[in-house]
Amino acid sequence: MRVNFLSRLILVATLVTAPCISHAVLQDEIQVYDDEINAKGESSLELHVNSTPRGVQTPSYPGEVMNNNGVRVTPELAYGLGHDLEAGLYISYVNYDNKFQYAATKLRMKWLPIREEKGDSFFAGANLEIANIQPQFEESRYNSEVRFIIGKHIDEWLVSFNPIVDMPLSQPYVHQAPYFSTGTRISRDFTKELAFGIEYYSSLNQINQPINYQNTQQLGFLMMYYDGNPISFQAGVGKGFSNSTDSLTLKAIFSIPLP
Repeated sequence: MRVNFLSRLILVATLVTAPCISHAVLQDEIQVYDDEINAKGESSLELHVNSTPRGVQTPSYPGEVMNNNGVRVTPELAYGLGHDLEAGLYISYVNYDNKFQYAATKLRMKWLPIREEKGDSFFAGANLEIANIQPQFEESRYNSEVRFIIGKHIDEWLVSFNPIVDMPLSQPYVHQAPYFSTGTRISRDFTKELAFGIEYYSSLNQINQPINYQNTQQLGFLMMYYDGNPISFQAGVGKGFSNSTDSLTLKAIFSIPLP
């Protein structure tokens, strides 16, 4: 059964390299998923914050709110259901033109059946997300995302790879081919609480279309990860590597303790 599951992950990862074109996406969460998951009955709260001091300024459709000079703030509540499942809720806000706007509500379910702490040689799973997004941030009001998770701890190193399948659910976009993107993290622990690494996010693209590198989104981050008191967080500085990518992005995720 695990062989079949891994085969499906490899198939999706292969599809990511298919020809494609870019489309707009709400940048409320910039994160590579790894093997973290809440135990049964455990709650957690994360605050996702990212900003774009220098970004693309040409809208991809009329009325789109661009990332340039904007700040995105997204609290995320998560709850462990047991049986390798975790439920999550996002509520996203965007500070644009000196005012906060409600942007989206997203529900997710993470499934992580293969884990090194259970004796497996790597970790693997998937995260399903359903989103209701305001039209000034994405053309399709309703969207779904399946994010596959596969990775491994190697001594002080962590490698995690996320092939992502995104599908609009609103008319007329529901009839389009799916979009694909990837997120990759490579980091090294330097102390029990502190790690440094890189993350790379490559495109959000539609299959079966001619590919042009400068029309895809290519974003790399230098990252710091702190897991200690009084609050755990990760923070990074990102650079765009194509004409369609914001040239400078700052991001942080704060893990807020719950009673």
